[in-house]
Amino acid sequence: MMNSGGACGDMGKTYGLQSGTSPLVADPGSIRDIAAAIASGRISARDVLETSLNRIDAVERLIQGWCVIDRDGARAQAQVLNEEAQAGKVRGPLHGIPIAIKDVIDVTGLPTRAGSAVRARAPAAGIDAQVVAQLRATGAIVLGKVHTTEFAYFDGPPPTRNPWNLAHTPGGSSSGPAAVVAAGMVPLSLGTQTAGSVSRPAAYCGIAAFKPSTRAWSSFGVVPFSPTFDTVGVFGYRVADAVAAARILMPGFLSRAGDVAQSNPLLKIGLIEDPILQNATALVAQTIETAVLKLREAGVDVQRRRSPPRFSDIIAWHKTVTEYELARAHPELAVTEREVTSALRDAVRRGQAIEQANYQHAFRAIDAAAERFWATMHGLDAIIFPAAPDLAPPGMKTGDPSFIIPFTALGGPIVSVPIAVAPQGLPLGLMLIGAPGTDRIIATTADRLAGTIELSR
Repeated sequence: MMNSGGACGDMGKTYGLQSGTSPLVADPGSIRDIAAAIASGRISARDVLETSLNRIDAVERLIQGWCVIDRDGARAQAQVLNEEAQAGKVRGPLHGIPIAIKDVIDVTGLPTRAGSAVRARAPAAGIDAQVVAQLRATGAIVLGKVHTTEFAYFDGPPPTRNPWNLAHTPGGSSSGPAAVVAAGMVPLSLGTQTAGSVSRPAAYCGIAAFKPSTRAWSSFGVVPFSPTFDTVGVFGYRVADAVAAARILMPGFLSRAGDVAQSNPLLKIGLIEDPILQNATALVAQTIETAVLKLREAGVDVQRRRSPPRFSDIIAWHKTVTEYELARAHPELAVTEREVTSALRDAVRRGQAIEQANYQHAFRAIDAAAERFWATMHGLDAIIFPAAPDLAPPGMKTGDPSFIIPFTALGGPIVSVPIAVAPQGLPLGLMLIGAPGTDRIIATTADRLAGTIELSR
């Protein structure tokens, strides 16, 4: 049965569901603690699943994060996992953890509609996306699909609301994945980022996320937008959860130098300067400076470094590449008058007008910019930058991605860290960014720094 109701459990009294500033914000529980309790037999996978369903029943009508909940399928998964745990077989670190999947990622037996009326009659997927299969293999319970903007574009917003304030956007395009974790409905979710679609919703919803090196994780089973940049990422309520899930999904070819970062007593962090920061509000600037002060007090060497390529140039090149590729991935959207938003249709049409020479120029310009940028950052363990120029805006528009796009284009892993709650009652976050291929190092660095700068719950 696929719907949005569910049976209730009482495990929330022990595992998570402590409210944040808003009564709709809740901790779904640490995945490490939940998995350990399941492995020891203190609770069952069914108990944890019923807690998630109970929370969904309590808040989903306000948050509107889910497009389909597979209650019967999830309960069947939980039953198998219970039997395995009782027999002493634990699949992995996510054994019994419920997860939500952004509706541009295939899940066996569920349709992938990509938030669009064009795909309203899409058949059920016959196979899991590779990233979903990987999480299932470690014991995750796929609870259902959550809302995305149309085809993961920045416009065409779904009905999803921000748990911190229902009048404000949760960000996009991964609106549902961020909101359902922030509201305590599941401990983990999968989203995608082509511009800023993992990092921005995480910041707006006051949770953590891990966007790997661009295209580092498999995109098999993911509806394309711009294949050069389309990258699956993972949301968790806290940094430790997002990083733990990311480690499961990291392919073996990524650097295993994380142990070096763990043993290095002195971390060097770069605070990036670029003219685009003039768009940051005084509140955002002050919040970042406070985080820098905390890092320095903890013994971290924070160095200011100016970006050699201008971020505004990278944003322009990124737009050329993404719209060119969007137009070739979905040419049919250019002639659909009523079934897609005008903004998406116009983007496809702009992409069709881009000549291949201009596309190749933008592609080469980004590669050259990345080479210059990362050469300038040599010697740093990570860099930091605000995730957005302001708080989550009111209304349904997904917000400004301009602070994130340059780093998506530059290709490195990004850990989103919630760091403060503004007087307005909305959260703020920063990005902890590594060079391409340093995913394990940035994961270890994020673990080390979370205790210093992460928002206390």
